Amino acid sequence: MSTDRKLPIVDCSEIIFGSLHDVENTAAFKTFTQSIGDGMRNFGFVYMINHGTTPEKVENLFSKCLKFFQLPAEVKAKYKKIDEVISSQGYTSSGDETVGELNRKRNGAPGLALPDLKECYDVFADEAKEESIFPAEVSGFKHAVDEFRSSLIHLVEKILRAFANYLNLQDQDYFIKEHSSILRDGIKKSYNFIRTNYYFPINPTGIVNPDKFGSNLRLGAHSDIGTMTFLFQDECGGLEVKLSNGEWVDIKPIKNSFILNGGFMLEVWSGGNLPAGPHRVRALSENFTRHRQSVGLFVQPDVTTEMQSLVSNKPNWEPAFSYNEGTTHYEFFKKVILYMSAK
Repeated sequence: MSTDRKLPIVDCSEIIFGSLHDVENTAAFKTFTQSIGDGMRNFGFVYMINHGTTPEKVENLFSKCLKFFQLPAEVKAKYKKIDEVISSQGYTSSGDETVGELNRKRNGAPGLALPDLKECYDVFADEAKEESIFPAEVSGFKHAVDEFRSSLIHLVEKILRAFANYLNLQDQDYFIKEHSSILRDGIKKSYNFIRTNYYFPINPTGIVNPDKFGSNLRLGAHSDIGTMTFLFQDECGGLEVKLSNGEWVDIKPIKNSFILNGGFMLEVWSGGNLPAGPHRVRALSENFTRHRQSVGLFVQPDVTTEMQSLVSNKPNWEPAFSYNEGTTHYEFFKKVILYMSAK
């Protein structure tokens, strides 16, 4: 593991080929486990390189997404989400979501967080097999999503095992068993989804509400709620993460990499040792006139999985969200979605 631009870089090249069974007992996998575990413990985020997804697959998905977001508003409106608690599938227009509201409510800040300055199109895993759910106006959209997702599943499994090893869980298969939906193609229901983000160009004279850091936010500060997120970003920049010392750090894009960050389920299971790090997207002044794109694979456990610490809690741990031991992921997910959609 090397450190560049303040975040560790984890190289997957020695463990990406072959099945988990092929690599789990190798020295390379032990090194991978230590690197990813230390990075997530100390930073909450790591760059992942040589991860097995080709640049062509990522670029193809970005291209299909951009074609959708450039459609007329009335066309995109046909694909708007109906009820996100039931399904994450569909389109979210600008102003419909306020992710920063989660952070504001947790910290007891006055007023309301500003709506996100972006659009989204989400592909919900349980419905992604149906061609009919994808926008008919964008040829090949489903194929691009399927190729992107399938190229990452083996790495998801290996990372879940690495986390179990790093935490020294008695049941090394626990995380794998609790993610049967994403790993075993829908054996159980879950809220796994792929989120495609489009941050439209910003007119600098139109931004009148800077945040308390003096920055112009496209996406408010928040922590993810699932197990982990694989985030692919373009070259526009603006992603910032909050380190354990309270410092906000600019995460510059590294070509052919993605950012791995932990979600709140992982934080709870690890007793706060693997935190769900806060992050946000700021509009950089030099990029007000251009759009920004990102695509995230949000890895979630099965809906029946319970929130519980599996190891000793980190001293003075302050969870990213309030929760009750034994709450299922479905119950927690539903609560958070209702917070985000509150106007």
